[in-house]
Amino acid sequence: MLSTTGIIIFVLLLAIAGYFSTMGAAKLYNRVRIGRPIERTDRLGERVLGFARFFGPNDCQRKIAREPGAALMHLPIIFGVALFVLGAVHLVLEKVIGLVIFGSPYFYLLTEIGALLLLFGILFSGVRRYIQKIPRLDVGTWEQEKFIVFLITDMSVICIAYFLTYGFRLIGSPDYFDQWRLALAPFSQLVAAIFSGMDPATALKLSNIFWWVHIVAAFIILGIPRYSPLLHPMAAPLNIIFRYLDNKIEPLEKIDFEDEEREAFGVNKLADFTWKDLLDCYACAECGRCQDNCPAYLTGKPLSPKKLLAEIKEHLEEIVPGEPRIKVVDGHVEFGEQEHKSEDAEDAKKLVGEVIDEHVIWACTTCRACREQCPNMNEHANKIMMLRRAYVLDESDFPAEAQLTFTNMERNSNPWGIGWADRANWTEGLDVKIMGELDDPSEVEYLFYVGCAGSFDDRIKKVSIALVKLLNEAGVKFAILGTEEKCCGDSARRLGNEYLFQSLAEENIETFKGYGVKKIITTCPHGYTTLKTDYKQLGGDFEVIHHTQLINQLIKEGKIKPGALAEKLKATYHDSCYLGRYNEEYDAPRSVIAAIKDVSLTEMEKSKQKGFCCGAGGGRMWLEEDIGKRINVERTEQALATNPQAIICNCPFCLTMLEDGLKDKEASDDVKVYDLAELVAKSIAK
Repeated sequence: MLSTTGIIIFVLLLAIAGYFSTMGAAKLYNRVRIGRPIERTDRLGERVLGFARFFGPNDCQRKIAREPGAALMHLPIIFGVALFVLGAVHLVLEKVIGLVIFGSPYFYLLTEIGALLLLFGILFSGVRRYIQKIPRLDVGTWEQEKFIVFLITDMSVICIAYFLTYGFRLIGSPDYFDQWRLALAPFSQLVAAIFSGMDPATALKLSNIFWWVHIVAAFIILGIPRYSPLLHPMAAPLNIIFRYLDNKIEPLEKIDFEDEEREAFGVNKLADFTWKDLLDCYACAECGRCQDNCPAYLTGKPLSPKKLLAEIKEHLEEIVPGEPRIKVVDGHVEFGEQEHKSEDAEDAKKLVGEVIDEHVIWACTTCRACREQCPNMNEHANKIMMLRRAYVLDESDFPAEAQLTFTNMERNSNPWGIGWADRANWTEGLDVKIMGELDDPSEVEYLFYVGCAGSFDDRIKKVSIALVKLLNEAGVKFAILGTEEKCCGDSARRLGNEYLFQSLAEENIETFKGYGVKKIITTCPHGYTTLKTDYKQLGGDFEVIHHTQLINQLIKEGKIKPGALAEKLKATYHDSCYLGRYNEEYDAPRSVIAAIKDVSLTEMEKSKQKGFCCGAGGGRMWLEEDIGKRINVERTEQALATNPQAIICNCPFCLTMLEDGLKDKEASDDVKVYDLAELVAKSIAK
């Protein structure tokens, strides 16, 4: 046990570490508190349970495990900490007050394994960063690099000092462990064997010295958040606890345009973000997974999701230094209001244009590859779309192509600007019922929401026709809205025009409800996501099914029986972002492909969760792409690497972009792009 003096020193060190740790927490709190309120404290049991699974096979660890090198570094750290902390607490209690909580010999083995795992993970992180020099791990500033080097060193010292403490104690007190326990403390035993010739008295002194080294190094870790440029270890667990619960993807915030007290509709200063948005910036570990999977970044655009969060955080630290003022009120210690720069100082530096390059916010395709890869559940795309809102709704400063798109939607309810009266012309000669012409609309089970592309684009009309033939083949009772159908509003919302989106959505919802619509079929994953998720914010709660899901269901029920194509077909399949990452639907389309005889499928390297965007999402379908390589060309090259005869997709935007990509690569004569419905219809027609 420690002497009285030793106990006093220990308590003082603990108090100092506790103080600095508290100041670090206050620093984080004072910075994120300037954000707008948002409810993230409901369903606490579910939130805490999700956090408790952090050390298990949860979403976070699954994402880390996708990359072998990162898994080899991070997973030993996570599990090493879990095991080693128990041993460290035991070591402290035993030394300070002589309390032995865990008497089982297996405890010593688990603790030593934990310490070794932690040491390995920490050292390997240094190898990856400074020897392998993985580009995405670059944090950009020497201040942060110094902290990372210090952190690696300090945590290594904690582990090594633990082994030395027990190893030297075994030399100084051979009876410290009985023979059974000694066998289950192999690494401490190894230290004892290496220094076996040492004088026992000297060994005991060294054991005491390394115990203090271990304690001081551990207390430094506790107190470091106050001075650390990276508050990730503190913020990341909070981010997981306060995550969005109702769906994998958090929908964009609905704007109340009747709120007269609202000063701005978009985000152009830090206080326009929610506190959770600002917490995201601190939860970011700057691991670069988002950056390495961002189609915009990988094709030479100025957007880096990692850098975006870092720039917001740096600006936040300029405005709010974070040091709290402490005062005593009625004998209680309280944190005073944060002293920070004035709103005028912040307003002088706009987020978009001065803090963040405007090209960054228009480069995003909202593919959510960043969100899919982030272990800490950060939301990057929503922040970008809220920044776009500031440009569109508050400043009316946005690309000319977007203005044309908005005008076309307002006048003719489609991005092309084709007359709205032509919306149902594609049905000529087909057996298609129109809701407004039915005596009893309830006689149909599904509304087929055709969408703008399926109604007006000559190439995509073929997909609509193919689906109609399949539905009729299966005896599905369905109808369309015809000229009553409006654009779903997806592109308007993703481009930042929330007012136009709500206007279009409310018209559609009113029409749907007027006909008593319960179930809706879509061929467009963008419309599918918008009708299924976004419309709920406006009171439109419908059962929405994507056509690939319905076709798969009808095949399983025996109502559609795919046959063989005229010739064998070697194909690859492109996952659309909005069906895949937004709605986690990867299996149904592949199941349909497997049901078509003589189609052999070769997956692209980037498929399913790691699928690569076609470049059309986020309203990018309507904007020029004049920086870097075209995203659709990059994706087309990935598809061509499988040497296919056909590229199968499930989205009108993807189909258009991939066909354009094939033209760019002069491969359109040899490789064709099909929607899945077209292939199934072809197999049945034969």
